[in-house]
Amino acid sequence: MIKHLKVPDSVAQESKEFLESIDALNRDFLPIKKEGFVLWPLNFVVEGEIIECHGQATSRSSRDYRNRLPPEIRKLAPRAFDIFGDIAIIRLPDELSESSDSISQALLDSNPNISKVALDLGVEGQYRLRKLELIGGEPGFVSVHKENGLNFKLDISKVYFSPRLAMERQRISELVDSGEKVLDAFAGAAPFSVTLAKRGCRVTSVDANPDSERWAHDNFHLNHIPVSDYDFILSRIEDVVAGLDSYDRIIMNNPTKSLSYVNLLSPLVRPGGYIHLYCMAPKDGSFNVMENFDAEFECTRTREVHPYSPTTSLMVFDVKRAISNVQSGNQ
Repeated sequence: MIKHLKVPDSVAQESKEFLESIDALNRDFLPIKKEGFVLWPLNFVVEGEIIECHGQATSRSSRDYRNRLPPEIRKLAPRAFDIFGDIAIIRLPDELSESSDSISQALLDSNPNISKVALDLGVEGQYRLRKLELIGGEPGFVSVHKENGLNFKLDISKVYFSPRLAMERQRISELVDSGEKVLDAFAGAAPFSVTLAKRGCRVTSVDANPDSERWAHDNFHLNHIPVSDYDFILSRIEDVVAGLDSYDRIIMNNPTKSLSYVNLLSPLVRPGGYIHLYCMAPKDGSFNVMENFDAEFECTRTREVHPYSPTTSLMVFDVKRAISNVQSGNQ
């Protein structure tokens, strides 16, 4: 049984392009076309209506790199891996540490758009950087990643960037109105900021990593965002919060630390505005994000962005600040 994303005919092509951009489209199977809608086969679950049914296998050569591996390696090799531009980023269990060369070559041979393979050794340090080890291809970790019609160029070993948040960035961009003021509190190379600026928002991006500042400016320019539509502040958010304005929307994408900044940043949200808070939470539903907010806030939506471990997922919480009765009466 294969999981499929069900979409109307009217957005079938757009949905295909989006799934391809995040490597969620399972190319080992064909789309299933029914009257009025299409079922796109998936590598992993995405947001939307998911249908589980028998897939229609394609007759084309499989792009599953595991088919090129010896059986004893294949059964342990992970199916999923991240793609940033032309770089495949994969985590391997300890049992496969001596098989990294074979796995790297299999990835390169089965995916023509990949020219480098990096071993993901985990995220570390104050800048949330991936520790990467190149196991295939030429040295260097700079690439251009295409997502939602935008281009992001950066050194993935020096700046935080998650390709798995492509759908989240698209989702938030569909919520904003042109002219909104947005604070991107942990901006990295500014993928959220660029995405929202492209929708007509006035963004303020903050990050303490000097490499983030360099690549953020490059990405605004690469996507034709005029300098009048954004500010980048090289700093820890806590060191500049006193000089910041109020905002229609705040992006808090620092999954292991966002909760500790709620008291600091929530007063900057105007009444009627939103915080989009990303954090790790247990899958059993026991976590209550509103324990971190004052009574004037309410959580309007909760969704799993992607699994992180057998018991934990990266979650996003859309939290709205209420409009006071006094302000409502004056409108």
